[in-house]
Amino acid sequence: MSKQREIEPIKGGIVLFAKKLAKLVGTIALAGMLITSLSVDYAQASLVSGSKFLGNIIAGSVPSSFGTYWNQVTPENGTKWGSVEGARNSMNWGQADTSYNYAKSNGMPFKFHTLVWGSQEPSWVGSLSAADQKAEVTQWIQLAGQRYGGSEYVDVVNEPLHAKPDYRNAIGGDGATGWDWIIWSFQQARAAFPNSKLLINEYGIINDPNLADQYVNIINILKSRGLVDGIGIQCHQFSMDTVSVSTMNTVLGKLSATGLPIYVSELDMTGDDATQLARYQQKFPVLWENPNVKGITLWGYIQGQTWINGTHLLNSNGTERPALQWLKTYLSGNNGGSGGTTASIYHDFESGTEGWAGGTISGGPWSTTAWASKNTHSLQVDIPMASGSAHYMYKTGTFNVTGFNQLRATVHGSTWGGYGSGLGVKLYVKYGSNYAWKDSGWATIGANGTINLTLDLTGIDKTNIKEYGIQFIDASNSSGTASVYVDNVYLWN
Repeated sequence: MSKQREIEPIKGGIVLFAKKLAKLVGTIALAGMLITSLSVDYAQASLVSGSKFLGNIIAGSVPSSFGTYWNQVTPENGTKWGSVEGARNSMNWGQADTSYNYAKSNGMPFKFHTLVWGSQEPSWVGSLSAADQKAEVTQWIQLAGQRYGGSEYVDVVNEPLHAKPDYRNAIGGDGATGWDWIIWSFQQARAAFPNSKLLINEYGIINDPNLADQYVNIINILKSRGLVDGIGIQCHQFSMDTVSVSTMNTVLGKLSATGLPIYVSELDMTGDDATQLARYQQKFPVLWENPNVKGITLWGYIQGQTWINGTHLLNSNGTERPALQWLKTYLSGNNGGSGGTTASIYHDFESGTEGWAGGTISGGPWSTTAWASKNTHSLQVDIPMASGSAHYMYKTGTFNVTGFNQLRATVHGSTWGGYGSGLGVKLYVKYGSNYAWKDSGWATIGANGTINLTLDLTGIDKTNIKEYGIQFIDASNSSGTASVYVDNVYLWN
């Protein structure tokens, strides 16, 4: 119920409104329903433990499977100003309370999303005077801080490059820095949320180094004033589906140079089962294993409950898509985000050799654009061909591929070189303490030939893969030097 407010003119001609009594009374009356902040480590969900969190969104109600997979909470819409105060002076904290209480009762960090954003702002704000707009934004931030001051993270300004609020001139406008309205927003948030980490958040960054430079400019303005504690990058499917690993690493390097931690705030990727799996295998480790990325939040996971069709990881019948199965396996060996056993077997060589080596070769390995089965790069070595000679392209380490039944790769031969009756190729793994061998069986390629190889992983120790790669055997009538290429190496069920 709205209550008329008195106006108090103050020095400088700025007009501030008295606090909204109706709002404050509602906040005090409902405060007993909120669970106070818990001083605990991140919850031990099935997918991840350790210093990094893997979170997701909560919409209206909490999915029964949420705690099975995720250990950080962001409300999808419940803490957006337009959702809370769709009608002026009438506050609806219901969805926000649901998410906040769940996070606090389960020891999960909670992120308030978001305070200042040009989308989903109350429609009535636009018709107010500048003085009224500033008063309303100020009180919105204050009320949010009073009610959810135990939030571990706060998205203070969302999408400053793409969705500037209509009321920005009322809160500082461009000003001397070009971004004074953002500075003002963070100053208010720091006062309202003194114990929270304050974040800025934006989309389209991970796939655009030039936009990342603009984003870093804003971040450094805030950092120089001690106002920002971390960097949010959304990583939605329209940025992630086609971005190269090389571009991702370039952008992460630019953001890391600020010295601030990075939080992937709204991750999703589309595709049929095979395509989505390949995208997660290729790109999720780039984010998770970056030491400056301190947490990842996905933007929905249940079929029919995601903002974009095809981004879900859990089918409506409760079965897990291959990408979710892979995430479980990958994270079981890489919970801390660095080191340890990992099932991160995916290679497209867009960013380099990716740790591969060669044996009995005359050149390489190199990441090359001379040929590719997917995207623009593959891995190349040159081999001196002679009767019965064996050559190798391989990667060593300790890998856990539990949950997967096949390893796949694509191999190609150059147009030059004397292949004779054909170059023998096979995909292999070495596993266990004795480096036992299993392979796909022989296939052959000739000049300019391409073949897809599949290795059955059943019957081996999937928890202790020591090496995987391609073996080549020259034909008895082969001669000269040829180049061979491997691309699109990945796990499959």
